Amino acid sequence: MDAQALLEQAPDSRVASSATRLAGSSGWQGTGRSDTALWGLCKGSGKNPYQVCVDLGDRATKCSCPSRKFPCKHALALQLRDVREPLPVAETPDWVTEWLTRRNRAAAAPAAADESPEAVQRRAKAKEKTARAREDAVRAGVAGLTDWLGDVAGAGLAGLPARDAAWWHSIQARMVDAQAKGLASAVDEVRGIVAAGGPRWAHDAADRLGGLHLLARLSSSPDAVVRRRLGFSVAEEEVRTGPGWSDLWVPLLKLESDDGLVRTVRQWAWGRAHGWVVAVRHLGGGGRPAPPLTHGVQVQGVLHPYPGVPPHRVAVGELLVERQPEPIAAPESWRAALAGLEEHLKADPWQRLHPLGCGSVRVTEDCRHLVDHTGRGLPVRGDLALDQALALTGGEPFDAWALWNGRELRLGAVATSGGAPEVVG
Repeated sequence: MDAQALLEQAPDSRVASSATRLAGSSGWQGTGRSDTALWGLCKGSGKNPYQVCVDLGDRATKCSCPSRKFPCKHALALQLRDVREPLPVAETPDWVTEWLTRRNRAAAAPAAADESPEAVQRRAKAKEKTARAREDAVRAGVAGLTDWLGDVAGAGLAGLPARDAAWWHSIQARMVDAQAKGLASAVDEVRGIVAAGGPRWAHDAADRLGGLHLLARLSSSPDAVVRRRLGFSVAEEEVRTGPGWSDLWVPLLKLESDDGLVRTVRQWAWGRAHGWVVAVRHLGGGGRPAPPLTHGVQVQGVLHPYPGVPPHRVAVGELLVERQPEPIAAPESWRAALAGLEEHLKADPWQRLHPLGCGSVRVTEDCRHLVDHTGRGLPVRGDLALDQALALTGGEPFDAWALWNGRELRLGAVATSGGAPEVVG
């Protein structure tokens, strides 16, 4: 299991956050592993360290701490330490052996799953009950968010910079407790905009708050985009069992982010028959996730789309052949490129990043804009990718592919006119 999968087992966000910090603590001793278990002693508030062990067969855990949350932060932290760097192979302590023996004895004669119609119906009802409970929790979270948005509107945007961290954390924690992680992330985005400041912070914060208000108003809709924005997700394993798109895919754009708990890499790939798709990979515990696809390399393979609208998120299926990319046709002007976003914006007005391409652009003398052949330009982020693009093209016009956030371009790939794209970001 990777760190993200481990952190998803946490009973709440506080345990996940504590486990991430504890994984890097120096209070561990006697850690070790075997083919069947992990174990270690973790210093706690008492005189004796906590005994922590994990059964690698089914990831069951045991800890001598008094926590009533399962798995506890110590059990998660031990597994995160093993993900970062495998624990040393050692002789299994007696207390671990005794626990494993008890578990094996209890599982020696497992009861056969009851497949009677009554049992199947009971399981179906239990699943429906869980789903209804989740819906009720999210509905309550949306009601709380609506009240919070009303308070913000009443107090005015000017007061947001004076709000302390606890004020922001309280509404985020409330959304997490309501199992609406999408709303928690959206609130955190507003907090980040306010904290960053700058001349446009009030405009950008108002834009995000308006998006939150719209999402709250539409929260009862069964639309796949709305549900995804609220935090309802589809398991990747389920997506992989669904239809796949076979194509020649070229990953051209990439963006990494870190919320302090989980690092995320998003990768936009161009499919010659399917257009843009985005693949996402998460990793916690301080690790850095590898891109889902080999960046900048054309691959023939199958990607499975999640429910939603273009550019679809995809799960990576079977990949067959990798080779250097072939030329890709780009829109002839920024006007044409931006016009192509209209349907996407209507389908998902909360999307803030859009893959965008344009043929035969040049960099202005001040290196602040990319101008097309009609003389229209878009602001471009001045970074290493832009420097590399200038070095590769020698100042001549080039085809460009970038991420557009509504204000500036983040350059990701370039090509000489009619040539194959080369990633720079």
